Amino acid sequence: MNKIVKSVVLTGFLGGVLGGCASLSSEGSFDEVAAIVEERTGSKIAWDQGSDDDLAVRATVSTLLKRPLTIRSATQIALLNNRGLQSTYTELGIAQAGLVQAGLLKNPAFDISITDPLQSALPYNLAFGVVFQFIDALYIPLRQRVASSMLEEAKINVSDQVIDHAAMTRSAFIDYLAARQLVGLFKQVEKSARASFAAAKALRQAGNTTALEFETQQSQLTSAKLERANAEALQVEAREKVNTALGLTGRQTRWRTAAKLPKIRGKRPVKLIEKQAIEASLDVKAARQRLVTLAHQYGVDTATSIIPDLELGFEVEREGAEKEWTRGPMTIDIILPLFDQGQAKRQAAKMRIRKAQDVYWDTAIRVRSAARLAKARLSMAHKQAHYYEDAVLPQTAKILNATRGNYNAMQMGVFRLLTAKRDQIQAGQRYIQALQAYWQAQVQYQQLMSGRLPAGGGGMAAVATAGAAADGGGH
Repeated sequence: MNKIVKSVVLTGFLGGVLGGCASLSSEGSFDEVAAIVEERTGSKIAWDQGSDDDLAVRATVSTLLKRPLTIRSATQIALLNNRGLQSTYTELGIAQAGLVQAGLLKNPAFDISITDPLQSALPYNLAFGVVFQFIDALYIPLRQRVASSMLEEAKINVSDQVIDHAAMTRSAFIDYLAARQLVGLFKQVEKSARASFAAAKALRQAGNTTALEFETQQSQLTSAKLERANAEALQVEAREKVNTALGLTGRQTRWRTAAKLPKIRGKRPVKLIEKQAIEASLDVKAARQRLVTLAHQYGVDTATSIIPDLELGFEVEREGAEKEWTRGPMTIDIILPLFDQGQAKRQAAKMRIRKAQDVYWDTAIRVRSAARLAKARLSMAHKQAHYYEDAVLPQTAKILNATRGNYNAMQMGVFRLLTAKRDQIQAGQRYIQALQAYWQAQVQYQQLMSGRLPAGGGGMAAVATAGAAADGGGH
């Protein structure tokens, strides 16, 4: 019986030693992710687990919400406060637990037998047995390599999601600023249309204009009202997207911000080199880490196919009235790979590795393509926005001033003056769209250089839309 006790103690000791090599705490992994995120986005993250530090984080969020929000402060709030983002951090805990589990021995199997327990004579015949899965201890290092690589995958995956959320927040905030700015512009459009309609009405009553001109001005006023209402609806929708990204509810949604998109600074956009995008890419790193995990898993599959299972066991028993325990025979159970030699398992593992290799190279190609496209998008949007700032807006202002001078000299009618004013407002609308396209292209550029492939949307399509607006449209 003493030997059984010693075996149990030894098993517990080995399990404690092997299991103690890795901690269940995922704080270290989260700290690594936090460092990656701060380095690549300039924002901090925090994992809300009910500690005193979390109270300080909530206070920081409240302080930021009391000030007019900027793109930077809105992004910081989103990374600290969004509950959906908080839920992704549990992936680190799950992967950390998997690493600990990989280092644990499988529990031994104990059995107790009582021979003829219904007999009246005492004591009963007793037998105790214990079986250890001996081969499992040899596979622990292999399993730990797989689990460790999976933990690295989890770190990359969580970093990916945080960076994506930061980019999504910036994009939503830019859309809101653009919508807000357009609402102000369409108010001017409606005001101009009202003035034009009032002038047309007065001239019509005096018999100095045609019915067609009067109805045209009334139609333009109706269109201006609809455009303003549509812009206001888009502003509400854009604001709610920001609220969702920031994880805000209740009174928190009463935040304030600037009324306009920031102007472009500098004369030339930042140059983008494909090599820089590849070196920064977490997508490429994730594909590479997946290859490492599968390679380690192939080692496990190969080893377990040679000797699937090996069990060692022994028994002790006491018969009848005898007080002495006797040791029974030691048993060895081994599964011989006569029929299933693991060839199918290894082949499937090889195919998974081959697939991961193709994914790795495909990811690298897509990152390089995205780098070239991001540079083109940013360059085109930069040129268009500056074109409106340097040429279109000043030109429409000059035309309006000249038209106003001719009107004051009674050389032009009021409708010509109002038309020049509407043209200026329409140019302002196209400028806002070009500015929005530039900042969205900037978000995608930053996202790529932070290590993530942009999800799409905006980009060249938005730039093309802003450019095409110069060729048509209007009220």
